[in-house]
Formats: sequence, structure tokens, C-alpha cells
Amino acid sequence: MKVESKYDIIIAGGGLSGLSLAWYLAKGGYKGEVLVVDSTFAPTNDKTWCFWTNKEPPFREIIYKKWKKTWVSVLDYSTFRYLNEYSYYCIRSGDFREYVLRELKRHKNFDLLEENILDFSANKNKAVLLTKGGDTFLADYIFQSVMKPKNLDTSQIKYPLLQHFLGWEIEACETAFDPETFTIMDFDDEFSPGVGFMYVLPFTQTKALFEFTVFSDKVLDKKVYKKKIKHYLYHTYGLDKEHYEVRRKEYGEIPMEDRPHIPLYESNIINLGSAGGMTKPSTGYTFTRIQDYTQKLAQNLIQGFDPLPPRPSKFKYRYYDLLLLHILSNSTSDSLRVFHSLFKKNSLDDILRFLGEETTFTQDLKIMSSVPYIPFFKAIGNNLKR
Repeated sequence: MKVESKYDIIIAGGGLSGLSLAWYLAKGGYKGEVLVVDSTFAPTNDKTWCFWTNKEPPFREIIYKKWKKTWVSVLDYSTFRYLNEYSYYCIRSGDFREYVLRELKRHKNFDLLEENILDFSANKNKAVLLTKGGDTFLADYIFQSVMKPKNLDTSQIKYPLLQHFLGWEIEACETAFDPETFTIMDFDDEFSPGVGFMYVLPFTQTKALFEFTVFSDKVLDKKVYKKKIKHYLYHTYGLDKEHYEVRRKEYGEIPMEDRPHIPLYESNIINLGSAGGMTKPSTGYTFTRIQDYTQKLAQNLIQGFDPLPPRPSKFKYRYYDLLLLHILSNSTSDSLRVFHSLFKKNSLDDILRFLGEETTFTQDLKIMSSVPYIPFFKAIGNNLKR
């Protein structure tokens, strides 16, 4: 085996998780040699990452938009809701990548390599990255987000749901949107199979991102998402196809499943991002969880300690997620009833605190007592062994 170079750390994957780790290492003054590998580092805005926080937001210099007001609609309940404690933010992936890479290039101990990754291997002492071009790189640790966990047994996944969506960022010919109000969920009560809703991020009075999003086990034909977006633009905003231009498109498939927690790909190879279980199963949100983990991981490495693999959520949150996955998988009508009660009977701050896994047990009880009992009793009965 011919080794091209040896590093202290290799980061395999230049997406959100890999570049977040690289950022915190660089800004924290890590002295070791780091290699970041991805097929391309082109800063394209093909993803929009959203998150909420009641603290100083990470990467505040590149926050694209902030909101304190939302619109929600499910069944017979439609209303504006306000955020008091939290704020809702979005960052564009191209801005993020350009911002982080600019910083990494200032540090001589960080190398960037545009190359396709073929495989990894490891023993108790070293980890190896092999590229499709035949090059081999050696490191003490590899942190990877490009491959699924090696020991993943899909038969253990009881609810293999996906959050899948198609998004259009449009520019209207005339004023059409309220840039201060985003739509967190506008449910399509007649959609089936699965749970479908529109998610809207207005950036200006004429520019907004519309995503038709579905929770189900199968993706749709692209024509279905497009039809839903066109219908929504016309019936909600009075915009026919002559009234706007599609400036950018997004498509995504985010795992929402009760996947076993697998922190290691092999010894000395740690899974990051969705591969490391950073995606919250019941919502698909990942950004904040990645920031929390990669910041702690970087601090650990800077101090010279062995890396801490990603840890699973507390048991109570994993069980709450499991119950909701059961409902989403088995009954669209029950799912809509749950969301209806959740939004109607709780403040948006309380809902986001619960979804962000920041609640006390008393706050959990308040949330759980606000939603219909029978769907959750059924879910508990079907998951007693879990």
C-alpha cells in the first residue's frame, strides 16, 4: 500500500458536518495536520439549513434571514404564531461553504483535496482513506459523513420513514410576500399516502423559497411536488406561472427513522452528520445538533484527548420520536390530529423547546397531555419491547 500523505485527522466529506468540525478545529487553534476531502468544494447554494435558538446563533455573519413570526395551518386551525424566547434562522449552503473554506485556507496545517472517496479501513492504531483515483491517505482518526454506517442492519429499522421535498426559490414580478413571516407547516389535509405540507421561507417581498414536503416511506415523482407548489402559489398567493420565475431548485431526502445508533464506521473512523445519528428522527432537523457535537468534538481534540463519538439522545426523547414515527407511518388522519392539537394548545416556543430536546419532565408532560391520547396509546402498545 502506497501512502500519499499522513495526517493527524482526515475529514471525509465537505458538507455541513465535516466543514463544521474543520471550522471549530481551525478557530480553536488545532495544531495537528488536517486533510479535508470532498468531490468538490464549489460553493453552490443547493441547500437551505434552518434552525432555532435562544442564544447567539452560530455563523451569525452569514445568517441569510431571521424570523420571529410564523404561519401554521392544519385541519380547521390556521393562525399566526409568534416566537418570544427563540428566533428562527436560515443559512444557505453555498454561503456556509465559502465562509468556512476561506477560513481554512488561512491555516497552513489544513489541506483541501477534491477527490472522490472509494473506501475506508482501520486498525487499532491508524485509519486509511482510499480515493477512487487510487491514492491512499493515513491518519490517526477519520471523521466521515459520506457513507452509511458500515454495520447498519436495516432489518432493525421498524419505521423507515423519509422526509422528502422539492423546493423552488422564486422571484415574483410584484410584491407578494411578507418577509417577516415564514410558514412552518401548511398541511395538505387531502394528501395521501403520508403527511404532506408546504414550508415557506420568504426572504423579501418578491423572493421566497417554497418546499412541498412529505413524511412517508417512498419519494414522489418530481412532477407531483412541482404540481403541488404551482397549485399553492396560485391558490394562496394568486401567482400564475407568468407572475414569477424559478431562480433555484432544491431537492432532499432526509432519513426519519428509528435507526440504531452506530457512532463508529470502524475503529478510529467516526461517523458524522446523518451517518452519525445527528438527524432528529421525528423532525429531520440536523443543523443545531451538528453544531453542538462538532464544537465539543473539536475542543476535545484540541486539548489532546481521544475523540468522543456522537452520543444518542436521551432515552425519553428517543422514545417520543419512536411513538411519533409509529403514528406518521400508520395513520395520516391521526398524524394531522396530533399536529393540530400540538400547535393549537402550545406556544411555539414550548414546541421548539420540546423538539430541540431542552425540556424538563414537567414540560414534557404538558406537551404530551395536549395531544390526542389514543394514537399514542396505540403506538406504546406496538413498541413495548422498544
